[in-house]
Amino acid sequence: MSTLQHRARAMNAYQAASTTVTPAMAIVMLYDGAMKFLSLAKVAIAEGRIEDRCHLVNKAHAVVHGLQCQLDFAAGGDIARILDRYYDYVLHRMMQINIKNDPSICEELIDRLREMRESWATLARGSSTTPTVSVQDARPPA
Repeated sequence: MSTLQHRARAMNAYQAASTTVTPAMAIVMLYDGAMKFLSLAKVAIAEGRIEDRCHLVNKAHAVVHGLQCQLDFAAGGDIARILDRYYDYVLHRMMQINIKNDPSICEELIDRLREMRESWATLARGSSTTPTVSVQDARPPA
């Protein structure tokens, strides 16, 4: 499958999810993805697959960086600033995985992300509102 096909498939999945998943649940799903990539990176380290480790850590990094880039400091106040520092730390530690090739850092970050994921999952369970992102909003600008 080509890169263009992957992007089209991802956009279609995002558009479908944006009409059925609350924003809080979407964040939970992103945390799940980051943890999955770090778990696979840990396996790649154990198996000596350095290129795979790097690729997987980069995927996890992209997810967390994407979450950080969506912080709304005007509306989020202190919470947004705390999350920003949290994401800075996680991103810094992800770089350390590639520098040190250390599976214990993967485990540390999986634990930290799991804890934050559970907080978002609690919010998602309490949120019965419809998603604020519509399919129209999900389209890239022309």
